[in-house]
Amino acid sequence: MKKVQGNDPFQRMNFLYQISKFIADKNPALSSYYGNLMGNVAKKTVLKIHPELKRQFCKKCKCILIDNVSAKMKIKTIKNSKVMQWTCNTCGTKRVLPADKGKDHRIWYEKPEAVVEVIVS
Repeated sequence: MKKVQGNDPFQRMNFLYQISKFIADKNPALSSYYGNLMGNVAKKTVLKIHPELKRQFCKKCKCILIDNVSAKMKIKTIKNSKVMQWTCNTCGTKRVLPADKGKDHRIWYEKPEAVVEVIVS
């Protein structure tokens, strides 16, 4: 059986993500600490955090953004497109993410046109 390179750091990052989400309503500062630690583990081991997970953390304090727990979310219309505006309760930083229903907001490498060739062995 083939061993995945970097399996231990991935497991550690998974644990830090889960504990950050669990503790967010009880102690936002500790949640922020675990989020920051997760980012540091990823940097040190040169691993990528999936964009869906990255979008769940505040850019400034690294606290996990959970609606009505650690952040407030509003749906706004800016230039005929809907966006979600997240405001972190810990540091007050605002984050804007696209939320249009009809449009595809996936990142480029998740789209089918990003696959050039599939090799089956």
